[in-house]
Amino acid sequence: MQSFTPRRRQSGFTIQELLVVIVLVMVLVSFNVPVDAASRRTARRMQNSTQLRGIHQGLVTFANSNKNKFAGFDSRGNIIANSKEMTGNSGDGDTVEARFWILLDDDFFTPEYAISPSEVAEVDAVEWGGNAGTATVKWNADTKNYSYAMLGIKGAAGQAPDNAFAGRGQEWQQTLNSQAIVLSDRNTGTNATNKVASIHSDDPGEWTGSVLWNDNHVQFETTQFFQTKYANGALHSDRFGDGTDNLFDSEADPNGRVGVDALMVIAGDDTVHGGE
Repeated sequence: MQSFTPRRRQSGFTIQELLVVIVLVMVLVSFNVPVDAASRRTARRMQNSTQLRGIHQGLVTFANSNKNKFAGFDSRGNIIANSKEMTGNSGDGDTVEARFWILLDDDFFTPEYAISPSEVAEVDAVEWGGNAGTATVKWNADTKNYSYAMLGIKGAAGQAPDNAFAGRGQEWQQTLNSQAIVLSDRNTGTNATNKVASIHSDDPGEWTGSVLWNDNHVQFETTQFFQTKYANGALHSDRFGDGTDNLFDSEADPNGRVGVDALMVIAGDDTVHGGE
């Protein structure tokens, strides 16, 4: 007698089951995408702060052989004059361009390191090295060159305390002052209507970025207002009397002195707006 073996049912997904799986995957992906985006944003901000700390470390290393003075000053605390050999014809030593040129010419970091990971553009084809002091070099305060602002140091570091910019100038050296901001992300605001903006935010009028103090600690901040203290001056209180200091607004202290507040410049010796 012939026997029959029952046919096993083939395993697999029905169309309905497959559709359910696809829907579930899409739901899970929709939850993961914002998380991944936030993780990438956090990673970029951490790298941004790391690069800012590295630039400051370059300043400190430079100062070790320049009697504690940062790039832009000579060993006696005088502003370096513009020249091809000293600043690559990029300006006097109090300009941001000249200070970056000095650091890059001495290979304290690469040109790419001066660009924030939050920037979308690449470094412009500019020779930062020994041949950078040519008429063809164009220095623009934008993503093609650098992302970071430096402390305004217009004037000489050794000036009397009541002279303009003396306070900030005296901090452009190794002081380990935890209340003196010397580097930060740039302000991308372009005009009086849009005074502040940031590469880390899409909201006009809002600034966020990394801020570095002269003791080399750095934090990612959501405001440009801080309490600061430069040189031997008192804790800075701005003209509105709320005890805060605007990184992008030069103000006088209660005694009428200027240069004792934080002023982060992105181009030349006094330009605080570096918009696209």
